[in-house]
Amino acid sequence: MLRVKGCKLAVVAVAACILGNCQYIGPVAIDQGRGRYNDIIQSTSKAQTLANIVRVYNHEPIAYMDVTEVDATQSVSGNFAVAWNAIGAHPGSKSTSAGQILGQTDNVTAGGVYTESPLIRYQPLLGQPLVAQLVTPVNVDSLGLLYDSSWKVTPLLDLSTSYLTLDYDEFYVALNIISELYTAGALELVAAKSDLTKPPAPAAGASGGEGKSSLAAKPAGITGDDTLDLYLQPFHPHEPRAELAQHRRVLQLWTRLAWLYYGTQPKFVPQNPGRCAQIGLLMTPADLRAWDQTLRTNSRGINLDEVRNCLPSFIELRAVALPPTVAHREGLQSGAPLMRTYSALGILKNATERPHPKIAFVSADVYDKIRALPWNQDVDNLSFHTLLPEHEHPLDNPVAAGHEAENAKIDRAVADWIQGSESNLYVYEPRGPISETDYLKGNRRLGLLRRYILVVVDTAPPRVPPYVSYCDRGKCYYIAGDDEISQKNFDLVALFLTMMAIPSAVPPLAPVISTGG
Repeated sequence: MLRVKGCKLAVVAVAACILGNCQYIGPVAIDQGRGRYNDIIQSTSKAQTLANIVRVYNHEPIAYMDVTEVDATQSVSGNFAVAWNAIGAHPGSKSTSAGQILGQTDNVTAGGVYTESPLIRYQPLLGQPLVAQLVTPVNVDSLGLLYDSSWKVTPLLDLSTSYLTLDYDEFYVALNIISELYTAGALELVAAKSDLTKPPAPAAGASGGEGKSSLAAKPAGITGDDTLDLYLQPFHPHEPRAELAQHRRVLQLWTRLAWLYYGTQPKFVPQNPGRCAQIGLLMTPADLRAWDQTLRTNSRGINLDEVRNCLPSFIELRAVALPPTVAHREGLQSGAPLMRTYSALGILKNATERPHPKIAFVSADVYDKIRALPWNQDVDNLSFHTLLPEHEHPLDNPVAAGHEAENAKIDRAVADWIQGSESNLYVYEPRGPISETDYLKGNRRLGLLRRYILVVVDTAPPRVPPYVSYCDRGKCYYIAGDDEISQKNFDLVALFLTMMAIPSAVPPLAPVISTGG
């Protein structure tokens, strides 16, 4: 009798123990499941991004398969069984047939089952959502938000914009100057609405529906703001005199930037026009070029504050065209946009296709040579790899017939500049006299030697775990696990590919989850 009671108590204790643990199933499921699902979705998303980069490189259509929802349900069940045999028998009884001692026996069994049933929804990006996400140009607001999120200016502008100046040959001169000013902490970028594109105020007594500006219909990709403003930071009044050389350099670059954008900016009136006239800085191209040289050589005493006050504090890069009437009224050379942005697909095509790619697909040997270059070692401050001409594929920078000697001369000059002790990798500016044409070509060549992502191509998977990899048709493409510059810019490209996505119109799953137990 005592044994029966003991068995019953054991069954109750085991059942209470297992069923009592149900209150811990939920927290344990979150602890074990959330990280696993998060890790695999993040890992497969990186692989999908690299796969699409490779597809564009190989001139194939890209494809997106988004994981839009994961509903993981967990359940636990238990079973218990107890049996008593030979009820009424007593120990010591003998079987007359077998000669064995028989007695009352009991048997207790218990079991538990834990199951996880994930419901995962995949959504291929097709039709209008695919078009909206891939071919809509990146808007100015997005560039401003990415800048506010601490992305470096050089890859941000070089990857996303097709134009920064009216003259395409001046693109890299402007980008290089902007990059050095940003690196010196002298420049801020702000997404804004240009005063030149704001609709005129309605005339007194006019009805609200009349006099609406044609600029109200914004082009695709332009949301609220239409201009990226470059602001020159003021000089700190209490900085030591050791900073004067840096201030001179900042003003020289800003003066050069004002010269590049001459005839495209809103009218500027300095606070003291008379004093600006006395020092010969009236914002004419001749004055700006003269002061560029003066600030470079520092041949006479210069009051940097006076020079700063005679220059505009901002330069606006408009992404929309101005009406001809506005351009004529402001005395502008052209009302054409100063900045045009790529779409997500345009970013991939521009970055991977020849000539002049911004993503390098290289062998492991070439990768090691590029990473070993001394000027590519500062991974914390740099946002790109700078190659030498010898590291490029011949098709990356094709030479027009009849210009071989000229291009070879520029290549040698830029290569010497990169390897020189005074190079800053941003602005090509040798000390000796140089023509304006060679200056433009040198800065363009310097910009075209930058690679933001290095993708290693091999016939076998990497031996060391990579940052991300993708294998297709006998080739494996990967980004090395120790290549921080490529990793950062890969993340930026991934953001460009997803930031123009539209919300999903598919309703969420509605799984049935048992709450019993």
